[in-house]
Amino acid sequence: MVFDGKKLAQEILGEIKKETTSWKSRPTIAVVSLGDKADNSSYIKQKKETALELGFGFKNFHFDLPINTSKLSIELNKLAKREDINGIVIQLPLPHNVKHSVFNIIPPEKDVDLLSDRAAGSFFNGRALVDPPTPAAIMYILEKSNIDLRGKIIAVFGFGRLVGRFLTPLLIKHGATVIIIEKDTPVQVAMEFSLEADIIISAVGQSQTIKADMIKDGAMVIDAGFSIVDNNIVGDVDFNSVKDKVSFITPVPGGVGPVTVALLFQNLVELYKLSKK
Repeated sequence: MVFDGKKLAQEILGEIKKETTSWKSRPTIAVVSLGDKADNSSYIKQKKETALELGFGFKNFHFDLPINTSKLSIELNKLAKREDINGIVIQLPLPHNVKHSVFNIIPPEKDVDLLSDRAAGSFFNGRALVDPPTPAAIMYILEKSNIDLRGKIIAVFGFGRLVGRFLTPLLIKHGATVIIIEKDTPVQVAMEFSLEADIIISAVGQSQTIKADMIKDGAMVIDAGFSIVDNNIVGDVDFNSVKDKVSFITPVPGGVGPVTVALLFQNLVELYKLSKK
């Protein structure tokens, strides 16, 4: 089964429209992008189109390279204080000379991605205002596909701040046994764990990470990766070699991505409502 993420995303957006159509004012999201990167332009376009579809405000603040932590911090502080902006997204990846501490400038009430330490800490303490979009999208896809995680062995490729570190406790909470495979995991060890897994979830942002010889027959694959190869959007999974071997797979594009964007805007709605109380 090839999962249709666009269909599920439209269901989520439909619910958002029902709730917000009658509102006298609607929230505005700000996307901060750095440098000239094809990955960023695709993500930004998706968010802009969704904002327009919902009738929400959208602002893109682009900063050319080189930019350092100090300069970006000044600009983010300005955005954080603006009353006309209700959610802030910093498009990843960051340039090498910009520290992740810049995320902490985003106040929790505007942190739709849960990238700041305060928002992340609230999540792990069970007090987050909203859920991290991509992990929430993966869990929602599994739920909607009636995939029971209890007793399942799940191999998670990548432990980044957008997906892996948030997703792992959610999977464990639902009764799964989780194996984390990172860049320093020996290849042979990664292969052994991968072949044991009932479900493989990859979020490393590197094409051809997951191939058919790494997957047992009938396994399920969630591809949350994203990269540009020959001007085409691709995931971490070698889709064509894998699709006939698995029982369930999310494609890229059209799988996890659209659901993530829809839930990002759901977060924006929730934070906006909290700000009006």
